[in-house]
Amino acid sequence: MKRLLAIKSYVVLLLCVLALNALERTRGQENADATSAKYSVDFTEKIGKIKPLNGTNLWADLHVSRNATGQQPEAVACRFSTVRLHDAPLVSAGMRIVDVQHIFGVDDADPKDPKNYYFDQTDDYIERIIDGGSTPIYRLGTSIEHSEKSYYAKKPRDPEHFAEVCAGIVRHYVAGWANGKTWNMPYWEIWNEPDLVPQMWDDRNWNSYVEFYLVVAKRLRAEFKDIKIGGPALTNANLDKIKELAQRCKEEDAPLDFVSWHCYPQTPEQLIEPVYAVRKLLDDLGFQKTELHLNEWHYLPCGWKGIQGDLEDKIYWLTSPEGLHGYVSAAFNDFVLTRWQDAPLDMSNHYGYSMKNWGLFEPYGGRRITYYSFLLFGELAHDAPYRVKTQDENGSVALLAGVDESGSQKKLLVSIFKDSGKRPIVIKVAGAPESGTVRVAQIDFQTGFSESELEYSGGVVQLPPKDSGVYLLRF
Repeated sequence: MKRLLAIKSYVVLLLCVLALNALERTRGQENADATSAKYSVDFTEKIGKIKPLNGTNLWADLHVSRNATGQQPEAVACRFSTVRLHDAPLVSAGMRIVDVQHIFGVDDADPKDPKNYYFDQTDDYIERIIDGGSTPIYRLGTSIEHSEKSYYAKKPRDPEHFAEVCAGIVRHYVAGWANGKTWNMPYWEIWNEPDLVPQMWDDRNWNSYVEFYLVVAKRLRAEFKDIKIGGPALTNANLDKIKELAQRCKEEDAPLDFVSWHCYPQTPEQLIEPVYAVRKLLDDLGFQKTELHLNEWHYLPCGWKGIQGDLEDKIYWLTSPEGLHGYVSAAFNDFVLTRWQDAPLDMSNHYGYSMKNWGLFEPYGGRRITYYSFLLFGELAHDAPYRVKTQDENGSVALLAGVDESGSQKKLLVSIFKDSGKRPIVIKVAGAPESGTVRVAQIDFQTGFSESELEYSGGVVQLPPKDSGVYLLRF
């Protein structure tokens, strides 16, 4: 019954807002002036570069041709900065890609003999990513297993042998070994979520992973001086586990070039606040140059129980406008990517591009509204990468703006996440014509994704209020 009432309310609200939408757009500037502007952008004042934190997990399904809908062209258009390869076989089902056991199929074979490796499909998968302009992040290990029995999601029985296999994989992709490549693949992550037992590991003693990491990391560093080696890809920013790993790396002179963790939050603060805590911990331990990678995240408004329990709840949260893939989730994505600009985060990877329950496409191939949040951020970061000064209230509305090197392209991203006041957004604009027309792309409940033009004057742009949504203004 609650789902039926929600659907009815949704339809009624949609009809109302559609009827008012055109009037709202034409009224936009009636009462806007510089004195009422709570927000501002100055396109003449560069303050650095926009951090390209718009990474993803996974890429286009290898089963589908390069030109198929929902695959390569759409991925390229988002201009993802990095692509983490974890769980790749779960998307390209039946393909022997990425996971160590798929590349090196006979566990006790000689890891120094190139004939014991199968690289073909992984070569093609990674080549698509590189052709698309993104940097692959290779996770050395296995994909998650939700089966009753763990087949590969457990500590390798011979860590030294496993390390030699990993060295062969790295050598193939960065040094051309075994008819390989010399690609720009700087990041190599050792395993995924070893704190998740039994889906990813088989020992609750954290030291079992730490010892394993030390063996693999030291072996890779011995041969490859220029790659970045890290982990542990925790399920959360567990400071105790990170501290133990870092301390042992210092004692053993093992590389820890980046520390990675995951988060599936309900609020932006859950993604932002741990970044500062991890940075302080590592700095205090002497790891000031160790990068921070939050390399799995996805808005999860219902918590894990909402999608792992009752089927009715799961369907609701996977399909509703305020759920995992609706307009609120899209606003959340750009809001967090904006707030991270001032946080000490070096890389983030949303989860995950082509995953059915987590990705940016419907099962039948259509784009979810969340796809456009990455499309718009990618456009800003690519076309106008020089960040300029903005001012907001550090509340539910976040501004991020940039220009190109010449200053001819000027773009402003406005992200609104759960603004209870639903106030018009009045923005004072400097460094652009005082009056004119600005092209606007927007994401919201009323229109989904749409593009239009907006008249403004007096150096002030007024945007209609939204509870959640995104605007990209192209001056």
